[in-house]
Amino acid sequence: MDKESDINRRKFMEVGIFAITGTIAAVSTAALARFAVGPSFEKEQAKWIEIDSEDVQDEADGFARVVLEYETKDGWLTDNARALAYVKRTKENAVIAISAGCTHLGCIVTWDEEQKIFKCPCHDGRYDADGIVISGPPPAPLKRHKTKIEDGKILLSTETISYGGNKSV
Repeated sequence: MDKESDINRRKFMEVGIFAITGTIAAVSTAALARFAVGPSFEKEQAKWIEIDSEDVQDEADGFARVVLEYETKDGWLTDNARALAYVKRTKENAVIAISAGCTHLGCIVTWDEEQKIFKCPCHDGRYDADGIVISGPPPAPLKRHKTKIEDGKILLSTETISYGGNKSV
């Protein structure tokens, strides 16, 4: 009878040790995975960047080129980013900012003041003054930066949004 009880005690201790070791391993693995991979799943918040109001032209004068410089964080890596936008004032307290990235392959479009269109130098894509595709391979209109005016300061968001041709955006 002693041998049978020894075997039961031994089995109980083995199962207990394996259970405790497995729990420690699982908790440690989850914590390390969250530490190593966690920040890469967090979406970066859009930043609002103030631009010089003297750079922004009235609607009749066309678009002004504005370079947005800001710090971006991707997982653990922090880097400086730059984006180009075309900005113009549409009303007293309204500004539109069109992203300069072509929706075809991301080339930088230029504003042609004479023809009042945006031109992509890569594959001859053309957009009207609202960023709507006129011709060429671009699949969608140019994206827009969110804009707002606070205390007389013009702010552009680093986040771009799709534009569907709605003039009230």
